[in-house]
Amino acid sequence: MELRDKNGLTEAEFLAQYDASRFERPSVTVDIVLFRGDSVLLIRRAGHPSIGKLAFPGGFVDPHETVEEAARRELWEETHVKDILCKQLPVQSKPDRDPRTRIITVPFLACMLDENQEAKADDDASEAKFWKVSAKDDGKGIAFTLCREEISFSFEVERYTEEGMFPGVFSYRVVGGESLAGDHGEILARAWDERKK
Repeated sequence: MELRDKNGLTEAEFLAQYDASRFERPSVTVDIVLFRGDSVLLIRRAGHPSIGKLAFPGGFVDPHETVEEAARRELWEETHVKDILCKQLPVQSKPDRDPRTRIITVPFLACMLDENQEAKADDDASEAKFWKVSAKDDGKGIAFTLCREEISFSFEVERYTEEGMFPGVFSYRVVGGESLAGDHGEILARAWDERKK
């Protein structure tokens, strides 16, 4: 006997009349925070939004793939790096995090299985380079400095606890300095903390 809902519909009947456009659907992206020793892989965005800014490799999840598959595909398409180990981090879901539309991103902390791989920019990245990362952590926040050759910049990220969250579960916000594109400074801080565990 098939189960019916309160409207007397079987699952097949319900799905046949279901209108997916009733609810606004956010887009889903992935971002990959790939460490090699004391360096992290950054791309320079070749297009809008945040054109010319440094960011983590990443992009939109295709309908036929998992977020893990999307992370590996996007990393390869933008940097020609593969053979990684990765771990999913908590999603970044602030409604205004991207100016294009409602986009939720699933970030990944990753490390290289073969550290001799070189990054090569492709797709929508105009540059793909490893940047040396140093950080000063006072427990309340992290002051990051990223350096490559003669270029360096610094920014600070504050840790805070949102109401209703378990103790020790932090959210992050950039509070000073020239940061990465969008909320990627916050993503770096979360990955930095997770990497220390």
